[in-house]
Amino acid sequence: MKPSRSPRRKARTPPSPRGVMLGFVLRFFAFVFLLSALVRVDLINFGGALNRGLTEQSAAVVASTLSLFGADATRRGATIVYRSAAFRVIDECTGIEVIGLFMAAVLAFPSAWRHRLLGLALGIPALLLVNLVRMVTLILVGASSAKALDIGHVYVWPVIVLTMAMVIWLHWARIAVRDPRTVV
Repeated sequence: MKPSRSPRRKARTPPSPRGVMLGFVLRFFAFVFLLSALVRVDLINFGGALNRGLTEQSAAVVASTLSLFGADATRRGATIVYRSAAFRVIDECTGIEVIGLFMAAVLAFPSAWRHRLLGLALGIPALLLVNLVRMVTLILVGASSAKALDIGHVYVWPVIVLTMAMVIWLHWARIAVRDPRTVV
């Protein structure tokens, strides 16, 4: 009788830091491409119904928030009227691009899927809240000063929103790497 041999497994070498980084970057851009393609499919095949729904819902939430704090704001479709000024909410106002980048970064990160899903479940609402604050403050400021609206809209808030997205992602990634199953 032959002695039984247990199959020998090769020791798995951990990926190099460069390989991990390259994998993350490639997955990140693949997810950005996929999410961008989904937006384009909506625009081409459905006439932008999803985007239109997002803009109208964003306008509804902003108008309700303004009213909640005593501002006399009304909404007509994706347009918010406050004082004598009308503010049209367009696709870019919804925060969809920043949220898409955040989603791509979370999904591309080499961690357990439960961590990724938790990152999305907590990060997306946080970014929506930041965007809500952005839109409310821009309307409050813009009703009084077109110049202040332009400065806030073009220079101040884009930096704040992108910084918040990075801070939320970095905080999530730091927590995710504490799990021994994370491949970093």
